Amino acid sequence: MAALCHAENAAAVAGGKWRVAHEQAILTEFTGLLAIPNIASDAVNIRHNADAISKMLERRGVISRLLQTAGSPPVVYGEIRPPNALRTVVFYAHYDGQPLNPKEWATDPWKPVTNDGRIYARSASDDKAAIVALLTALDALKSASIPLKQNVKFVFEGEEEAGSPHLDRILAAHKDLLKADVWFICDGPVSRSRRQQIVFGARGGRRWTLRCMVRSASCTAGIMEIGLPIRP
Repeated sequence: MAALCHAENAAAVAGGKWRVAHEQAILTEFTGLLAIPNIASDAVNIRHNADAISKMLERRGVISRLLQTAGSPPVVYGEIRPPNALRTVVFYAHYDGQPLNPKEWATDPWKPVTNDGRIYARSASDDKAAIVALLTALDALKSASIPLKQNVKFVFEGEEEAGSPHLDRILAAHKDLLKADVWFICDGPVSRSRRQQIVFGARGGRRWTLRCMVRSASCTAGIMEIGLPIRP
């Protein structure tokens, strides 16, 4: 089920005007982030990504810190606490990208190129675009003097494409810090209609290890004990 946003509001109008007026600056910041390699197993460059995003938050007056547990890449955390806010919203995105073979790319995956209005680079859509879009929205709201009414928190993960093996421990270790009324997962496809949408619910992943025990010879189920594993 999806709720589609039809009517424009002041914030949306401000965002559109800001993007048009500052498009080159937005693209410069975006391509600069895309130029940092971001495979989850590359610990050095993953840290460079985290530091860069933390600085991007701080330039906008967002209090930022890195959350880690043993062996994990940093989760970049940021928060804005307006006075008298009663609710808290978390925006989640991830800054790591899927593993790749550079030989399968027509261009260097970490040297962004523009062709026919599209930017080609690793994570140009999934999922660094969401991070830059969120921060650009903050710029637009500030420029239009539209104040935030609720607490806003940002959680930018660095190993989503690797299955988020440490995220549960980070969430548990910082459960009070990350407490919120709602989480928005900014990691999904754009509707083919090009309309903005909010999808309620998010799919997840689970890994299973299945061990099967079979006999070395065929048998008749009718003369075997109930509960004997059936031969596949």
